[in-house]
Amino acid sequence: MLPMHQLWPTMVSVLSLVLCSVVVDAETYSLSAHGNATSGVKRTQGPFPPPEVYAIGNCAHCHEQHASIDDLEPGPDNGGPSAFGLFADTFNTAKLTASSDYQQSDLFCFYCHTDSGSYQDTNGSMVNKDYAETFGGHVNGPTSIMAQFNQVDSGGSNHNLYDIWVYMKNHPEYGANNGGWFTENSDPCTACHNPHLARQNKEHLTDASYATISLPSDHYDQWGDDEFEQMSDYSSIYQAPFYSYSGSHPTDIYSATYEPAAVPYSQADGQLTPDYNTFCLDCHSDTIYSTTQGRNLTIIDWDVERHGIPDAYEVFSRTPFGVRGGYVLSCLDCHEPHGSSNNFLIRRGINGQDVGAVGVVPGDRGNQCRQCHMDDYAYAQGDINDWKYSHHGRGQLSPYSGSMVSSCGCHDYNQDGSHSAPDPIPCERCHYHGAFIPNPAGEFPSTLAPKNAPYYRKMF
Repeated sequence: MLPMHQLWPTMVSVLSLVLCSVVVDAETYSLSAHGNATSGVKRTQGPFPPPEVYAIGNCAHCHEQHASIDDLEPGPDNGGPSAFGLFADTFNTAKLTASSDYQQSDLFCFYCHTDSGSYQDTNGSMVNKDYAETFGGHVNGPTSIMAQFNQVDSGGSNHNLYDIWVYMKNHPEYGANNGGWFTENSDPCTACHNPHLARQNKEHLTDASYATISLPSDHYDQWGDDEFEQMSDYSSIYQAPFYSYSGSHPTDIYSATYEPAAVPYSQADGQLTPDYNTFCLDCHSDTIYSTTQGRNLTIIDWDVERHGIPDAYEVFSRTPFGVRGGYVLSCLDCHEPHGSSNNFLIRRGINGQDVGAVGVVPGDRGNQCRQCHMDDYAYAQGDINDWKYSHHGRGQLSPYSGSMVSSCGCHDYNQDGSHSAPDPIPCERCHYHGAFIPNPAGEFPSTLAPKNAPYYRKMF
């Protein structure tokens, strides 16, 4: 029989896994980013017991089993028991909006996923870079999950954690109030991540088995790790964006590199990118109230959106999107999942180039659009972020030219129906999720007419 000092870690591990077994088995947990015996969780806050007592990946690094062990383990951060036996409370539900920075104590995940004062054994820092840098190669971004959320005061945006918490707990299918898995005490992050299943995707960018997300409607399974859960399965005409580079957009698409992780063109069809559209629309095809916006978010129907319809077509597009004539975007081709320095979670780098400011002043939405679409400057017909020639000056290839100029209406009315819109008008006047304008038969050239003509033309 093993001596007690060698048997003790095994006994603790077994007990911990028994406590966790209500949601996951030991083998599955050991494969996760948190449960990995080499790189998993290892709390070092205060006088927490060394690995000889609690092995790396042990459940006790997040879940308290006793008040203390030989007077070594510190008590729970809030001075008493927390939900799920965690060492701190899951979420500060008084944090209604993100107009001020989230603090570490506002969210259980922030205790470790921060670049300063992390409870993990990584010199007090848990590095998690944003999507634009991790998968797109755009450098100099935030270096932790908490930092990604905390860009609002400088003009950025985030996924409002309170709104997620309210939506999830009241959901008719997976809210605990209706018999589901998400409770009043759940951490909002678990809406998208199962902490006992999520794997370390950031270290294995092209290996689908390292998926870090789970569908809200299928919490006990990973999403993106199986066959038919990639963007190539969502659509046969998905095209991954360029990986970060300098200079103008490449004209030779076959020698360029693409997301994720600078893969070649042969792998840029979405076979290495999880089906984020199905994932995001698990919630965003529903009504969600935003305390940040003070309104319900727009319900997304990706089957009819101009960037989402299966038979999508596009005009005046930059490479690589203008090559095949039609394409479908992934939500994360343009948006960050946690937070961004731009509004509406717009990535700071899109299609291989840095975006710059978006949503700070009227007109700078074009900084986002011009990463994939050709502005007047690209046609040598104007300045950067000018769009007059693109929309009016290209003859039958322009949406509004010749006799069709009078059918535009964009410069006569504001989006709310009032008069005297500025000239030039901001992109978002016409281009946003859910935007339609009338399209009577024959009003637009057949080369521009989408498949849902003649009644409406999707503007976004």
